Amino acid sequence: MYRVVFAFFGIAAILFILIKVKKNKFSEGRSIFWVLGGIAIFLLSIFPKTIDKLSAILGINHPPSLLFLLASLFIIYSVFKLEEEITQTKENLKDLAHKNAILEDKLRARQK
Repeated sequence: MYRVVFAFFGIAAILFILIKVKKNKFSEGRSIFWVLGGIAIFLLSIFPKTIDKLSAILGINHPPSLLFLLASLFIIYSVFKLEEEITQTKENLKDLAHKNAILEDKLRARQK
């Protein structure tokens, strides 16, 4: 039963992201990352033994620990990318504020 729920959750996540991209509320670049996450959820719900095999290969004794590790890495990467975008946006905003100030000074100088 849980496999069906997780498969549905994976498909719902993929559809949700694709709808957001279509409505221009989500960037295409970031959506690829989330769609891959939805696909991973879907595939792991269909093939649950994959986690067991990956855990054995990686030497992790408790397979759910691998899921938590992967989820943690996914979240850390997301936070890192968002922080990177915030920093870039702040720099762009600062540049625009400087350009705006210069244009305002030129406009005041012409009005005098």
